[in-house]
Order: sequence, then structure tokens, then C-alpha cells
Amino acid sequence: MLRVIVAMTLAASSAALGQIYVRRGMQQIGSLENYAPLALAGYFWHALGNPYVIFGTVLNAVFYFLFLATLSWTGVTVALPLTAIEYVIAALLAVVMLKESVPPIRWAGIALVIIGVILIARGGGET
Repeated sequence: MLRVIVAMTLAASSAALGQIYVRRGMQQIGSLENYAPLALAGYFWHALGNPYVIFGTVLNAVFYFLFLATLSWTGVTVALPLTAIEYVIAALLAVVMLKESVPPIRWAGIALVIIGVILIARGGGET
């Protein structure tokens, strides 16, 4: 079970950091306001060329590969809930890196999710 927890902690960290970088890139690009097909294509083409979006996408791919490895070690009922670790990591990174404000009620919700993750981890899984 230790390798599952380590792999999923690394995976969740990678995904959370990836989302932060994608968000930073999208802040640089700006808000999507025009939904005409050519405007959409241009907008997303511009997004795909942003270094923050590219790096964030690579980090999200790292998450996926670690998740695949984890699924080879344990069941989906253990691996999938462990991805919720990402919520606390993403919230902390958003506060530090993006200077976002997280209200207390949201922290309480994140704490409830983490309590659930701990209960699932303590329940064990296939090794």
C-alpha cells in the first residue's frame, strides 16, 4: 500500500501543479469571449503555444502515467479516491503561486475530502 500512496501523492502533486501552470498560462492569454468557430480555433491554438499551458499539460500527463501504474497495483476503488489529494495541494499552490483567496468554507470542504481519503487509505487495497 505504501507504493500506492507514494505514487498517488506524486501523481496528485503533479496534477495540481499542472493545473496551476495551465491557469497561469490562461491568465496570460485572457478570457474566451468569442465563440465563432474561427475565433475558437485561434484562441485554442494560441493557448496550445503558451509555455505555461504546455508545461502544465506535461505535468498532467505525468499524473496520468502514475495513475496507470497505480491501477496496476490496486483497485480503482482505492486509486481513484486517492486522486482527491490533489484538492488540498491545488488549493495551497493557488494561494501561494496565484495569490488566490480560499474562503474557510472551501477549506472545510477540502478537509472533509482528505478525511475521506485517509479512511480509504486505511482500508487498504490490493498490493
